[in-house]
This record gives sequence, structure tokens and C-alpha cells, in this order.
Amino acid sequence: MIRRIVLPVIVALLMLWAVGCSDNPTSTPEEAATVAQDFGGFTATNEAPAFGDADLQVAEAEELEVDDPILTSVSVQEVVNNADAGVFQLRAVWGMIPYDSTVTAVTDWTGSLTISRGAIVLRRLIRFEPATDYILPRTDRMLLEWVSATTVANDGVAVDLFVPPARPTIDSSWVPVEGGDSTLVIDTIPAEPVTVTFATGPYSRTFTLAELARLDEVITLESGNSVAFNSMEMFRNVCPRGHLAGMWGYDENNDGVFKGLWMSEHGRLIGFVEGNFGLDSSGAKVFFGKWIDASGQFEGLLRGTWGKRPASANENSRGKNPGGWFAGRIFDADSNPIGVLSGRFHDALKYKDGWFQGRWKLNCSRPVDDDGELDDDGIGDEG
Repeated sequence: MIRRIVLPVIVALLMLWAVGCSDNPTSTPEEAATVAQDFGGFTATNEAPAFGDADLQVAEAEELEVDDPILTSVSVQEVVNNADAGVFQLRAVWGMIPYDSTVTAVTDWTGSLTISRGAIVLRRLIRFEPATDYILPRTDRMLLEWVSATTVANDGVAVDLFVPPARPTIDSSWVPVEGGDSTLVIDTIPAEPVTVTFATGPYSRTFTLAELARLDEVITLESGNSVAFNSMEMFRNVCPRGHLAGMWGYDENNDGVFKGLWMSEHGRLIGFVEGNFGLDSSGAKVFFGKWIDASGQFEGLLRGTWGKRPASANENSRGKNPGGWFAGRIFDADSNPIGVLSGRFHDALKYKDGWFQGRWKLNCSRPVDDDGELDDDGIGDEG
């Protein structure tokens, strides 16, 4: 099922012609042909919104941006507007990953997300169906509750987690001393570490903030359902970053393709991505792609590698697709690296049934690590 990615001469000529007729006046035909060769046929040109792709328009409709009413709370506004508060963005998806048309059993995922200190703000509902899935009224800034049921597909939520600075507890007491007097003793008790708990009937998990800073995990259950978590720490006014998610699998020609949504801080939809994956002429697993904004303007080219992850015991016993990982870089119109991306996928024979979810970030002025990457959040890492 893995196909080799080859750029035939006719494709190169078509890409050269397309650039010559594009809105991008800074690229010569020769430069465009080189870019197409380096990025699997993709070039730094503008496109129709959502690439003019009906599948992406459907994917956009399946994710609903939410104005969480909890934001009207004064206590929540105090946390959200606190410049010293930590901010984490989390996507959680549950159900059949990927889509499985043979499933008839209904799985009840009614549950909650709880933070031990701070506030949860709901940003997106993922494939919630009005007849069976809904959010319960928000009455507690630290608690998000939902009703969800899945069969052949999956549901999910995307949230922001705001964590105010820790304030130690001051405990004072008078302690007797020799002579009948007493002295005031003041103890400083450090604040408890913040935890976030995902709780449903089929699966529950508690995370630390350190885990949420670079979380990218898919858990397969004995029922055949899966739960996928993808999160990162968000930094105020630096290092643009966010999530991408969509379809991953094979088209009618058995070529590997992926298509999806490109989201920024607070889960806002800011664009779309399309690409292909397969083997290059040396047999290496590679992918190429293109990122555009919501109006179709060019934003970046993508190039990287992918691989299969080992099957778990549950996956082996049920013959379930173990999925894989992808990791790569984002490039500008002049082929300069400007950022990184990475994530997980579950491919399918029909790409519309497949699934991927990942994270991206652009370079900025934050200090780099010894390996040349930005902060150690796992974005761009393999596996």
C-alpha cells in the first residue's frame, strides 16, 4: 500500500506553468520548478480557500469553535488576563480512531475534565452530534463535563488550561518556650502541584503540567476504541504555535495523502493543510505538504519523515492498525526553514476514514537548545 513519491516531468511542467500564472510575482519559473522538485510538487502559490476541497470543507464543519460562557465569570477573567499565568492547549479525542464502519456497539464516553487549580476554557467541539453529544452547563471554572456516545467514529474537545502562579500557604502558630512565654512560628507550605484529570467510563487519566507541556499519545483500549491526547504549553506573545488535525490514508490510486485543519492559539481555525506521503527513490519514508491561511494565501511548505509505531498487545490481539508518527519542518517561499511540526496518525485504505493530529510552531526569539530546536516541547521530535 506504500507508494513511491516521484515527480514526473509532466508534473514539473504543470507546476511551472501554474506558477507562471499565479499571484506570486517573486518566483521565477525556474525557481518554482526547483521548489516543486524539493517539495513533492507543491509550490509557494496561493490557492482557493480550503484548496477548493470538499473533504476539507466537511472537516471544517465537523469541528465547532465555541464561545465558552465561563469566560463571562469575573474569576475566570482574572486568571485568563493574568500575565504570569501558565497556558496549556489540549486536544482530547475518543472513540474509533480511525473510523470503522463495522462497529455497531455504542460506547458511552460521558465524562469530565478537571484541573486542580486554575481554569478550563472550552475552545472547540470535535464531531459532537446534537442528538447524542453535548456539554453540560458550566458552573465551575475548574470542571468541564460532557455527554458523548460513539459508534463508528470519534468525538473530542479542545480546551485552554490557565494556571495562575502558585501562592504558598502561610501557617502561623504560637509555640510555648521556657519561662512560660511563647513565640510565633510561621511556616510556609508550598502549593500543591497542579494536575489535570480526564475521566470517562472507558478510560481515565491524570496528567501533570510537565506532561501537558509536550503530550502526544494514543491509547488503544481492549474494546478497540482509542483515546488520543495532544497538548503543548502556550507562550504569550512569542513562538506562534498550535494544532493541526484531519484525514490520513490512501486515495483511489493507492497514493498516500493527508488533508486537514490548521489551528492557532485558543483553537482558532487559521488555515488548511494538504500533502502526500510515501517512499522516495531511496526507499525513505517521506511526506510533503502545503499550508495556506483561511482565505487561501500561501503560508508554508512542509517536508519531513514518518514511520509506523509498534503495535500494542491490544492492537495485536484485535488486528488493529497501530498507526504511526510524523515529524518535519515548515519552510517559507524561499525554502528557508521557519518552523517544525509533528504528530500521530492512523492511516486507512480510504483517507477519509483515516486520522491525524499534531502540533506546529514557528521560529522566534526564544533561546534555542543545543540541538538547534526551540524550547523542549517535543514538537518536531520523531516517534
